[in-house]
Amino acid sequence: MHDWSTPLILATAAFLAVLVWRVRPAIGPRRRASREALREARARIDSAADEPSRAVALCDAADVLAKGLGGGANATGLYMRAIRSDPRSVEVVRRAVAGLSRRPRALESLLWRHLAAVPWTGPSAAAARTSLEALRALYDRALRNPVRARALTYALDALARDGGSGEPPPSVS
Repeated sequence: MHDWSTPLILATAAFLAVLVWRVRPAIGPRRRASREALREARARIDSAADEPSRAVALCDAADVLAKGLGGGANATGLYMRAIRSDPRSVEVVRRAVAGLSRRPRALESLLWRHLAAVPWTGPSAAAARTSLEALRALYDRALRNPVRARALTYALDALARDGGSGEPPPSVS
């Protein structure tokens, strides 16, 4: 054997070992159970009678994907569809926050989209407040942006003082 072939063989073996280790969760009975749960959740999505039940079924499917079956991008899309189906639901926002807690950038994007899509007062005030609190916590911890966290704290305080009166904010000139 040549002197250079031994390190090449070792590097190839190490690469294959890492590859097998990474693919390992995709093999076995847990994967089959996850596929069944995803198939069942998708059937409930298609047969949902109203938007709130459709949002819950979308969250169930997203939870399965967020735990590793299909990756975070697919889970983010399903959580976004769930929030669009029932934008006033605090529970849907909380489930999205819990499901995407390991993907802070995706969670940040989803929460900002939710805040842009719903009014912060009236019937959707509780869901908007939940999104604001989750964003503030995200900026305090995972994303470490104290300026944004402080701004969101001020927004939450302003909403609490306003009491959700439904009056539009003053226009900026």
